[in-house]
Amino acid sequence: MVPILQQSRPRQIYRRKLSLPEVWPLAIALLMVLCLCLSIGQIRHMEPDVDLPTSSGSGCFPYNRHYNITVSKDNRLFFNVEDEPYRTMVIEQVALLHGIRFTPSQRQELHRLPYVGIDVRRLPEYFSSSQTRRYTLLKTGIPTEQLGEYIDATRRVYRECAGVSSFCFIRADKKTPFAAIRPVIQLLQQHNINRFNLRTTIEKM
Repeated sequence: MVPILQQSRPRQIYRRKLSLPEVWPLAIALLMVLCLCLSIGQIRHMEPDVDLPTSSGSGCFPYNRHYNITVSKDNRLFFNVEDEPYRTMVIEQVALLHGIRFTPSQRQELHRLPYVGIDVRRLPEYFSSSQTRRYTLLKTGIPTEQLGEYIDATRRVYRECAGVSSFCFIRADKKTPFAAIRPVIQLLQQHNINRFNLRTTIEKM
């Protein structure tokens, strides 16, 4: 006689315990990834911090075809081309105007420069300085007369290498007096740039 119900045998689950020698390489790999992410995050957040004014509107622009002119609340100027390697090419062209040529090792450092915040003539000093000293130098700002050189170089690089026009954005702290922004606007007009964009944050409803 065949039984109607058959009692199933309980399934045995085998749990494998990892030993310390097996876990150690994985822990090292995770630690290296974490350090890499933290270092990248620090570089990206090194750009001068400004409290942008608010606005209710927004616009869409190609993210990789613009350059930023930052005016801090203490009237210092900073410049940035967010699209790499165009940023490196722009800095090298401005450096050549001042008779500065970079070594291969300095060019590698130049690729990691998050923005331009120092007189181009002091870049060799920047590359030979410690990380703490670099952070201080990068906050000094660029001379006003060099801003026009960076604008010309950026427009030329995008036109010759990418075949496109570039967009200008001004990042100014909301406490920055207009007297500090007026020379930047006048400089743009001298370079036949009559349309530019102002960086703002979206006003919360």
